[in-house]
Amino acid sequence: MHHLTILDGGMGKELRRIGAPFRQPEWSALALMDAPEFVFQAHTNFIEAGAQTIITNNYAVVPYHLGDDVIADRGAALTCASGELARQAADAAAHPVSVAGSLPPLFGSYEPEHFDAVRAPALYSMIVASLAPFVDLWVAETLSLVSELDVIAEAVRQHGAGQRLWAAFALPDHYSGDDKHGAHIALRSGDTIDDIVAAVGRHRDVVDAVLFNCSLPEQIGPALMELTAKLADAGLDVRTGAYANAFPDAHAEDYAANSVIYERRDDLTAEAYGDIVDEWVAGGATIIGGCCDMYPEHIAELARRHASATAEGSATSD
Repeated sequence: MHHLTILDGGMGKELRRIGAPFRQPEWSALALMDAPEFVFQAHTNFIEAGAQTIITNNYAVVPYHLGDDVIADRGAALTCASGELARQAADAAAHPVSVAGSLPPLFGSYEPEHFDAVRAPALYSMIVASLAPFVDLWVAETLSLVSELDVIAEAVRQHGAGQRLWAAFALPDHYSGDDKHGAHIALRSGDTIDDIVAAVGRHRDVVDAVLFNCSLPEQIGPALMELTAKLADAGLDVRTGAYANAFPDAHAEDYAANSVIYERRDDLTAEAYGDIVDEWVAGGATIIGGCCDMYPEHIAELARRHASATAEGSATSD
């Protein structure tokens, strides 16, 4: 029986909210570059809310957000700094906190058509090598096609320090045919949950959790149900979970992940989000948290509701 783990929330919008330098296209990387003390504070805010695992703030330290020249010149140093800051915040916490190294999309969130399988291995190798001294695990975030996981898993094998990998996939705003009951669940690339399960099987030596992230909360429940069933059918005993965003329920036609700043949905209060996450946990999810526009109060609500399960897990885990 897996214990319950509470993740942090959306770093970028929390940085913006506490007054850090923030704009597109740099997103959360701008604070890392110009005011790293805000990064430490944002991590601390989520930890004090009850997060047991925080994710390094290098999501935007990629060519898509900073450009090739900046990544070539400063990418490794900025990625390393994100690991150092997360480690410092975790080590200063009053309760045990793990650090997850972010392995983000390199060429655009939600844009699987731009994935470059030739350039990706060297970039992921740089990220893994830079973060390895500071992290307890890896989380591949906002994946839109399973080919990304293939490259990431190999980088973790070659350049990691034995840490396990969680793979988190992003769902489209609406399923094919607008079927919210799961009959046509697929990633933006067209890859299906069957494809995800097959990829997990290929990389079972490093992958021990599969999640959905940076997706509408309403989309995640049906996807988790199908994922859980198909993992069981495949005989894969891995953890499942999710951390949703609070973006509007549809992106504009001209949306690009490094040019638009959406404001959050007012209806996703901490209590409302907690009700949705309760359903995931009832279905077997053991890793829960928040993504973009989910703040410390959302994490505090999850921690409050599931305090007994997380306390039990902390007492029985290594």
